[in-house]
Order: sequence, then C-alpha cells, then structure tokens
Amino acid sequence: MFWRKLTPAEYKVLTALPYALTCSEIAKKATLSPSYVNSKVKKICKEARVGFLVDYKALGLSPMYLVVRYDREAERLLSNCEIPYIKRVIKVWDWYGYKLLIEACPPLGLERGFAYLLPFNLTDVWIKEWEVKYIPRDGGLTKFTGGSLSVEWANLPSILGKTGLSWSTSKPAKVDRVDLLIIREKEKFAFASLSGIAERAGLSQQLLSYHYRAHVRPLWRGNCVEPKITNVPVIYRVETASPGIALSLLWCFSQIPWLIDGFALQGNEKTIILLLEAPLEDIVRMHSSLLQLDGVVHCELLAFMEAESEVYHGLTAHLGLEEEGWSLRPVEKVLEELGKSV
Repeated sequence: MFWRKLTPAEYKVLTALPYALTCSEIAKKATLSPSYVNSKVKKICKEARVGFLVDYKALGLSPMYLVVRYDREAERLLSNCEIPYIKRVIKVWDWYGYKLLIEACPPLGLERGFAYLLPFNLTDVWIKEWEVKYIPRDGGLTKFTGGSLSVEWANLPSILGKTGLSWSTSKPAKVDRVDLLIIREKEKFAFASLSGIAERAGLSQQLLSYHYRAHVRPLWRGNCVEPKITNVPVIYRVETASPGIALSLLWCFSQIPWLIDGFALQGNEKTIILLLEAPLEDIVRMHSSLLQLDGVVHCELLAFMEAESEVYHGLTAHLGLEEEGWSLRPVEKVLEELGKSV
C-alpha cells in the first residue's frame, strides 16, 4: 500500500484511522461520506493490517520476542499449533544462519520462565519496555506529496527532542475469555463488527456489546497500521546514549509507514529494536541519518525476515487464562500433549 499512489481523500482516511473506532467516526474526522470511507477502509485493510492497539500491561501481559535457533521440527510445531501466549512466528536469517522470531505476550513477571519453558534453543530474549507501531499522522517525518508518502530523514535531528510517548504505568484490568476473544478479533481488524464477532463465536451480540463497552473499550490506545509482509523486511538495532534518546527515537519511528514494530528493551532501555519493511534505499538513508545523530552510539542491521514464512496466530493469551488469572500451566499441558521435544 505504501508504495502506491494515494489520492488526497485516501490520505485523509489513512490519517483518521488511528483515532476512530468506527467508519462513521472516520468519515466525520475526515469530512468525507460514510460510503466512500467504508470502501476505502476495506481497500486499506486488504493491503495492510489495521489493528486495535490494546494496553497489554493493563491486561497483565508482557509483549516480547524470542529468537531461537532454526529447527525444522520447531517451525512445524509453531506453524501448526497454537501455544498459549504465542502470537506470531517468522523465519529470519542473519550472518550466522537461520533462526525463528517468535512474538509472544506471556504474563507480566513470568517472561523468562515462559521463554525457558519452551523446548527451543534460545539465542535472544527481547522483553519490551516501551513499544510503538505506525500511527499515520500529518506532518513530522512523513510527508505526503504528489500522491506518495515519503520519509524526510533530513528532519530527524530537528524533531528528535520531541516525543509523544510517556513513562506512564497502566492500571490493572480484569478480563475474561469473552473480552480476550473481542480483542483478538479487533487486533486482526480494528473495525470488525461486534455482530460479526458474535456470529463467529456463537455468542449473543448483546453479551459482546456489554463486554466491549465495559471492559475492552477502556483498554483501547488507538489503531495502528502495519504493512503486510510481502518483500524482504529487516530487523534493525540502535544503541543510544540514554533512555530519553531511545524514547524520543521510538516516537520518531512511530511516524514511519514501513514500521512493523519498534520497542526498547527491558533492562537495557538505551537499546531499541525495529522491524521494518522499507525499500532498501530508505534503509540506507535511515542508517546514514542515524549515524549522524548526537546520542546514537551504534546502529546495525541484525537480520532479514522471510516474508512468506509468517505464521500469525493472533492473541492466544486466552489459552492461558485460568480461574485465578494467568498461568503457565496451560503451556506445560499443551507441550505435554504434543509430546514433542525440539
């Protein structure tokens, strides 16, 4: 989507997406007709993943990535089985060979226990301290000219000191399986109708509407637009001189239309990891701009991702929810039932 031409009206729809929960709200913000907006939202969602951003830490979950040594049996297992808390698996390769990148959301405080419970050969554990996604907005680093989106890397030093991110802590929220089912569907498509979700789940729309208003809606942080992985995306690491610079850089990257995910590492908040699906010429310009910034100590390309290898399970946290809350027992049970040792 981000390489094709956009009309001014389509661009208005794109920039209104993050701040609305329905197509009618987008139409109002973009001052366009609801029928036009509805058709354009459907078109955008065929070319990108428009997801409902939820406050995971308020749910008691901790977004993270695991990097494990590639093994064909591990790939088969992760592709065919939904293991509690595992959302997505992508095959990657770096200078030392193939690996698997596993996106997960285990319970807060149990991240490393979860990581070492899995029967895989771990090489890295990346727990997110802060995370950002692409939030389309007018101005900043991204410019819309001549029907195209472009990144003005020359503007990076002037906006680096600004940030729309905060250090705020989340208030705990109690959720059940119905809430998590709604979140899972909304993460796939932020504008999925409650009637459609109710029909697929075999539940009443009245029940889903109540859960959405009372429990899910308060956890909404906005919508993100994630490019569908079609080319050769990369994993990129930036080392900064301070957590403040890392936080500011993350905010800058939330304006980049090629961002799949960006986060600072827990325990090493001066380091940020970026998953990008950018044209190679833009990677070169980005790298050059970062190297010239005061406060950037080191930056490097870590790995390439295989576009066709992505397995997206969605939010599987509901598989780990027990009566008393989150537990790793269901993970142990699934692994035991699979009877596999990778």
